[in-house]
Amino acid sequence: MYRWINSKGEVIKTRTIKEFSEKYSMSYSMAKSLHCGSRVRIRGFCSTSPKAKARKYRKRFLTKLVNTKTGEECILGPSVKKFASERALSLQGLSELINGRVHIYRDWVLKKTLEAANLNTPYEFR
Repeated sequence: MYRWINSKGEVIKTRTIKEFSEKYSMSYSMAKSLHCGSRVRIRGFCSTSPKAKARKYRKRFLTKLVNTKTGEECILGPSVKKFASERALSLQGLSELINGRVHIYRDWVLKKTLEAANLNTPYEFR
């Protein structure tokens, strides 16, 4: 079985690389590059390769963020810039949150930070 991660964080499994490439309309060589880890992301998909570069990117791709005001929880996904623009956030502020320079930015916090604080409800965090 071959595995890929889509932009929603779901694992897609196929029997062959060709099956994946046909299903998601990409060339076989692109799908093969994604699987082996020479390319870490293509068209919203993330590689599941054990290579260091792919592991590093996958960690960021699957970073979970929680909005303490609304309780919304989502993964960062393929693009920090896209995530920021969809939620009217500053790219610099969001990057500082992701890189650990700040703990909270406009009611957004890393899920692992929230879990470390042992707080279950958004109201308790404020």
